[in-house]
Amino acid sequence: MSDIDCHQQHLQGSVSEYCAQYYYNEEDFSPIKYNYFENNEKRDNDALDEELSNMGLVYLVKNPQQKREPNRNKNKRSLKKRIDYLNNYTVYNKPLMISYNSTEQYNAYTEELLTIFINPPQAVLNEDGWPPKEIYDPALDTLYWWRNDPVVNQHHELWHVVMVSTIVDGARKDREGENFIYMHRHMVARYDAERLGVGLEIVEALPDYRTPIKEAFYPNPFLTQDNDTDASTPRVWFVARPSNESMKDMVQLMGTTFFIYKLSFLERTYEEILKWIDHNYTEDHPVQLGWNDSEANTLGSNVELVLHNIGHSVLGYIMHPYSIGCNVLVGARGGLRDPLFWRWHRHLDSIYLRFQNKLGPNNFSDDSPNVTIRTTDIFLSFTDVLLETAPDGKADGWQAFGDKTFGGDKFDTDLSNLTVVTSELQTKMKNRTYTWLEDNFDKENITYVFPRDWQYFFRVENNVGITSIITIRIFIVPAVLANSTTHWIELDKFKRALKPYEKAVIPRACDKAVVIRKPAQKNETSMDSTAITAEYRTYLTQFSDKEVAEKEFCNCGWPYNMIIPRGTKEGMKFKMIVFISDGLNDLVPTFDQCGSTLLCGAHKWEDKIPDSKPMGYPFNRPFKDGSYEKTFAGLNNVAIRDFTIKLVSNFTEVD
Repeated sequence: MSDIDCHQQHLQGSVSEYCAQYYYNEEDFSPIKYNYFENNEKRDNDALDEELSNMGLVYLVKNPQQKREPNRNKNKRSLKKRIDYLNNYTVYNKPLMISYNSTEQYNAYTEELLTIFINPPQAVLNEDGWPPKEIYDPALDTLYWWRNDPVVNQHHELWHVVMVSTIVDGARKDREGENFIYMHRHMVARYDAERLGVGLEIVEALPDYRTPIKEAFYPNPFLTQDNDTDASTPRVWFVARPSNESMKDMVQLMGTTFFIYKLSFLERTYEEILKWIDHNYTEDHPVQLGWNDSEANTLGSNVELVLHNIGHSVLGYIMHPYSIGCNVLVGARGGLRDPLFWRWHRHLDSIYLRFQNKLGPNNFSDDSPNVTIRTTDIFLSFTDVLLETAPDGKADGWQAFGDKTFGGDKFDTDLSNLTVVTSELQTKMKNRTYTWLEDNFDKENITYVFPRDWQYFFRVENNVGITSIITIRIFIVPAVLANSTTHWIELDKFKRALKPYEKAVIPRACDKAVVIRKPAQKNETSMDSTAITAEYRTYLTQFSDKEVAEKEFCNCGWPYNMIIPRGTKEGMKFKMIVFISDGLNDLVPTFDQCGSTLLCGAHKWEDKIPDSKPMGYPFNRPFKDGSYEKTFAGLNNVAIRDFTIKLVSNFTEVD
């Protein structure tokens, strides 16, 4: 049992005997952990020491020169003094929590909170919920369409339902912490690719917890907090955030407890994690973090459950230390819409990257199957073009067509100039009327990106006289970011068996990719089929977290319409890598599953992630000398090719 597990138990209200021994409940204070002296400063026994000792506590000196007030515990009804009292102690893995037990006490606390925590000036909004055009115009926000895509927001919401950090029968879902880091890194990498496509720089991580935040955010007025089907219930909107707001200590009321979130707590937590990664023993982390791949989940869970969760609360309530409503950053349903979400998660990812850089580059000597693939062995073909050329080719997944076109006596020929082969992938923008199914069923005309469906054909040669089981891993990256391990976007991975000395042509449909929700959502009806409406949310309340996670797994996955970045009208340069690993060691399934096994973990709670390799492999460690070319040079099981993604006006769509 870890301290993080104890923290979660207290938040969930069910505390084991083990965890209870580390916490205490005093009349007016919620559980807080005290287990060490600050500055090694001890005092002579007195009445307060005896009182604390009876509660299993020790007095902690915040400043050796600071004298304790002799009547510190008097006037316990003062919330301000309670907060000051708690601030004199080192708090471990918890915000300050102060409970009330009567309406009179709640009213008194509320009145005092309004004087302790001053609300900043609120955003200026028109009656329609939008600010004046001169302040913010969504039509001029070049990535409004991407961040507000309803299907990608559904994916994020469903991921947090499927990969919930709940403990069931003593365990979380397999590698949940590692998955948390990787899935959010995947999203930020995609967002950065889109930013480059519209002429913006990549996301700038939040530098600290004090610097003013330059980005303003004005949520769509159709997005509401209540998620209520009762038309008579007044709508509760998410709060807007003007530019240059700063994070601050804040208060949140949950049940009968006031949570006091301190920036100093966030700062201390962040610094303690960095020390932990650097192999320093810390008060928060007395067990050293190993510099090996297996520790990825340990670190990911720690970052998620403490720094990430509390940071989202502080950011979500940035406009109201106590009395004003929250913004979209408080939950998974609307958080992606705010540019600040991406800066926060780039900040968190930088912590994980620090750990990965400690591991050193990958050594592929133990994962070099005796196969060969060359740059000229990667072919891309538009599905609509293939259907015109060979109408019956789809029946066997384009296997016969691939063998005839790219195999046999043509296996060693450069066929990149064939009419069915393309060096560019394409996207277009489409319009539709979207109904806000998760809110109040308002209708809005939206614009969204859509890809031209394509097929891969890979030529792979088995160099040995035995059957070889291989896993094919496909990644893409904007060419200008190729030397950044965090920006390679994983599209697919799948397993194949090669006969002895076989020269195989391996077709693969893009809509079978393990990164997307399957079956692929190619029309408006299927795009909206994964929305968690108010009625459906009520229906799910009868099930446990485990049951809901398993029930919603097939709805979890990146949206097909956003499977590749939009690109540019001129054609945006990308690189594609095909990395072939040893399929006997990978444990990747040989069959297609619903949902996304790449991003959403295993289907059943007790199942293992269907890939034994670290998430993001082979980009889970730094490049040799910071160069992707040096890292993969000389490997016969790796091929890298250039291609472009072009935004066009139209193309033929296929089912």
